[in-house]
Amino acid sequence: MAAQWWRDGLRATDLQWLQDSSYSQIDHGLCCAFAKRSHEETSSFHLAFGEMTVTLDDVSCLLHLPIDGMLLSHESMTKGEAMDMMIQHLGADPGDALKEVTDTNRGHARFSYLRRIFKEHILEQLGAYNEGDMVLIRKLREQAPHIYLLYLVGITLFTDKSAYYVDVAYMKYFRDLKHVLTAVQLGKPAIQGVEVEPGYIR
Repeated sequence: MAAQWWRDGLRATDLQWLQDSSYSQIDHGLCCAFAKRSHEETSSFHLAFGEMTVTLDDVSCLLHLPIDGMLLSHESMTKGEAMDMMIQHLGADPGDALKEVTDTNRGHARFSYLRRIFKEHILEQLGAYNEGDMVLIRKLREQAPHIYLLYLVGITLFTDKSAYYVDVAYMKYFRDLKHVLTAVQLGKPAIQGVEVEPGYIR
């Protein structure tokens, strides 16, 4: 059973449902069948039972993604900016962060790296709890959701052809989690321009 601080953190971002979606759950045979039957001219699929078109409303219903509003876009980060963000928000070791951005040739973090540092943070938090180091526990509890969310959006919403790393630039959208969590606990908005309700951000 997950700790209350963890459940509250995910609920506050309204991304907890992503845990049930990932590319590893996709039936590749089904994807191949759809790819063979797709027609780019009409954006539809010709199947045995007739023609089928996937609409934005279908995407919204299946993935619970909003289909209106502004499109998420960002500029690529330099290696230095990506390193700084990884060190500050993920609690990455500077040497590890440099190795990640060098090995991926850009501001990316590999999924294997994110899994490793997430496990390290959880184990370190357990040790800090046993020693009664509340300052370290608070720091690790701020960083662990950042790691997890970057990993989660990388394998669900923002997958790319590489399928083994995620752009660190997405961290920009999670860096204010501390303020959001505080707002949810107090029941009021803490980020200007963001309406915050318990369990929901919009």
